[in-house]
Amino acid sequence: MIDQLTIEKILDAANIVDVVSEFVTLRRRGVNYVGLCPFHNEKTPSFYVSPSKGICKCFSCGKGGNAIHFLMEHEQMSFQDAAEWLANKYGIPFRKRELTESEKALQNERESLFITNQFALDFFKDTLLNTDKGRAIGLAYFRKRGFRDDILEKFYLGYCPDEPDALARTALAKGYTKENLIKTGLCYAKDDNGALRDRFRGRVIFPVHSISGKVVAFGGRIMSAESKVAKYVNSPESVIYSKSRELYGLYQAKQAIVRKDRCFLVEGYADVISMFQSGVENVVASSGTSLTPGQIRLIHRFTNNITVLYDGDKAGIKASLRGIDMLLAEGMNVKVLLLPDGEDPDSFAQGRGATAFQQYIDTHQVDFIRFKVNLLMEDAADDPYSRSELIKSITQSISVIQDPIVRSVYITECSQIMKIDERLLINDVNRRQREQAQAAAQPTRPAQSPDENGQNPEPTEVETDNPDAPAEPAPEPEISAEDKLRQDIRALKREGLGPMMEKERLLSQLIVRYGGKVMCTYQDDEGQELDMTVGQFIVGSLQNDGLEFRHPVYKRFVEIMAEHLEDKDFNSQKFFMSHPETFVSLTAASLMEERYQLSNIFKDSKPADDETQLLKLTRHIMADYQMEVVRLEIKDVEKKIQEAEVGDLAELQTRYQQLLMARAQLSKELGERIINL
Repeated sequence: MIDQLTIEKILDAANIVDVVSEFVTLRRRGVNYVGLCPFHNEKTPSFYVSPSKGICKCFSCGKGGNAIHFLMEHEQMSFQDAAEWLANKYGIPFRKRELTESEKALQNERESLFITNQFALDFFKDTLLNTDKGRAIGLAYFRKRGFRDDILEKFYLGYCPDEPDALARTALAKGYTKENLIKTGLCYAKDDNGALRDRFRGRVIFPVHSISGKVVAFGGRIMSAESKVAKYVNSPESVIYSKSRELYGLYQAKQAIVRKDRCFLVEGYADVISMFQSGVENVVASSGTSLTPGQIRLIHRFTNNITVLYDGDKAGIKASLRGIDMLLAEGMNVKVLLLPDGEDPDSFAQGRGATAFQQYIDTHQVDFIRFKVNLLMEDAADDPYSRSELIKSITQSISVIQDPIVRSVYITECSQIMKIDERLLINDVNRRQREQAQAAAQPTRPAQSPDENGQNPEPTEVETDNPDAPAEPAPEPEISAEDKLRQDIRALKREGLGPMMEKERLLSQLIVRYGGKVMCTYQDDEGQELDMTVGQFIVGSLQNDGLEFRHPVYKRFVEIMAEHLEDKDFNSQKFFMSHPETFVSLTAASLMEERYQLSNIFKDSKPADDETQLLKLTRHIMADYQMEVVRLEIKDVEKKIQEAEVGDLAELQTRYQQLLMARAQLSKELGERIINL
């Protein structure tokens, strides 16, 4: 575990813009940077990065934090793993103690599967380059395809021996577990005796990387001529791999996509590699699956512009048109490139350089709507029914486009091409949009849990060399600490404590921003002048009144602050932002980003952290919190008076009068209230 002092050094060294830019395209806007949020699907950028504060935040979904939090959320890392990643990136030395057995047992399952996949990657590469059969079969195949050595290295291509358990035996001998070999899909167990068998035996290997470069899966192409064996076999889905949320080649292509501000979408592994080798590096593949919202979201992080490459197979093109509609619905600028008959991206790229390929692209790519009209018009001819179906298909595509100006332009063009009254197209587009809005407003109960994009995924077929093996039971769902915390907070709000927690939030904001800052001096019993910090005032006031925050994270702020009241030069911002308790540091980052606006009595020329202003501000917010405490107790006592027996009324009425007096006193202190933004 990395100590907190080292974590503070890591965050001091980490450039938040540099870190986020590895995963999100950012553009400067004033003193900050902005881009499309990587944590939810959006068309208008709302993800801001503040270099001065060292934090990022999405003002739509609310996710963000410091550089460590960003990596935790984006790469599904633990706090310590994210801190280590940054320490290595910025050359910050750190000491890491040996984990206990219980801590090792609690380590994320994901990491162990990544490690197993990395071993397999090295095994496949070594077999390809350093064994006789690897060179004779696998390397010869890649040479025949024209792949250069640097491309083999760039895409980590490999070969799995045509033996039942070559990989399994090597892995087990090196200490990798049978369980993880099965979970990653590298191996499967024979039904009769449970012995491991290699899934990719006798195949050339195409590793699939996550956007950060971790190996999440493999694809394998058979080298033998057996007709009964599938030509391609892919890793089954696992906790680290979902084929609907991965794009082959994106790890290698992401910088070129940003640089060119365009992404080319093809179908297969070889298509990506051949285009990349020809010099067109901004290319990815859906790897034979239908395009999904998760894959579109990945592309949208880097560019709004996408060109889909098709060969001359009209049946295949028509089958994929629905995916193009999804791209339009996501706000993408979609173009289509139709290759010459008999060519696919792989064959077309062979022997052509980037310049020739780019010239062909520039002269032949067209926008999708015009392409779709021309494609379907050939079939419609003079058949009225076919023409009506064409019109419906076109208006369906136009209706999902979000930009009204773009919709209008397409309607006009389609009206001219199809020689149909523009008003009819407008009416049909409007009708479809109303239907879509009504469908979106209808509450539905999904048959299964939605994925990270809010979609209900279709059942996926798990490719296997052992189709008769019984399916593994789905694991029981567990409530994460994050979900449990959110449940607790929602329960407090249902109790009517929302306003109370808003006051707690403001006090917590003061603790994070100014906890160790002096706000006034006072004399002790011996007449000595002592400094009082914001943290000392807040903690002392709560303790004197016997009060305790209800919000679990804000309560933790007070507890931590109480432990550091006597620390000289206590930097509360740095301390809380780098705290190893994730909810503490995440909430601290959020509080650092939030702003507040004060009423007229605070609108002077002094900055918020001036001692005089800070004293006013802290006392005012504390009084506001105390007023809310009194209000809730008055409400509770009034209810008790209505339900009380005659003998209990005197004590309740006395308490009621005390509370009314306290409320009157606090009202005088408060003056005008704080307005939260």
